[in-house]
Parts: sequence; structure tokens; C-alpha cells
Amino acid sequence: MKQLGAFDLTMKQGLTSRKKISVEIFVDFENTIVSLDVSCCPEYLARRLPGGVLIPIASALKSFFEEHGMRNVDVTVQDNSMHRTYRGVIDDSSLPQLEREMQASVDKFSKKRKTKK
Repeated sequence: MKQLGAFDLTMKQGLTSRKKISVEIFVDFENTIVSLDVSCCPEYLARRLPGGVLIPIASALKSFFEEHGMRNVDVTVQDNSMHRTYRGVIDDSSLPQLEREMQASVDKFSKKRKTKK
């Protein structure tokens, strides 16, 4: 397995509080694996079902990979990590687009949450 890239998604909460979800992208011979470290907010993980901000992140991943002709074949949760496996190998030139789409989903979630309070 080879790591293609890594980045952090920033969740803005209030004026000074920021939480970061670390994302790593790996590929093997036939799959792309997205690993999310949600140590900052473990309350969003419950077995295989994401909660909170992970719901829009999962939607963004689904849309992105469907656009690239790939589908989700596995989701595993272990401790504070979620791994999502997609059938097919993504090109590293697509990573900036993936990061933008995932961050946009987090920003939209944070903004909605802020306006509800």
C-alpha cells in the first residue's frame, strides 16, 4: 500500500476553537483507501455509521468517487479512525479537488451548526 497524500480538514467552532480531522489517502493495486482520524471528535463515530460532521464528509466522498467511476466497497471503524475503501485507484492529481470538496462539506456543516445555536 502506498500513501498518495494527506491533509487536515478544519472545523470552525466559534471564533477561536478549531478542530482538525486528519485525512490520509492510500492506494493499493485495485483500491483507494481514505483514512479519517477523528480523535478531535470521537462522538461522531458509532460503529459503521458516521454522525455529525462525518455525514456530509461521507456524502462528499461518495459524490467525488462516483464522479470518478468508483464505488465504496468497505467501511471500517477502529478506535478513533474510519477507513473507507473505494474500488479503483485514484490519480494523485485529483487530490486537490478531493480536499476542496471535503473541506467545503465541513464548512457547510459548521456554518449550519453555527446558525442553529
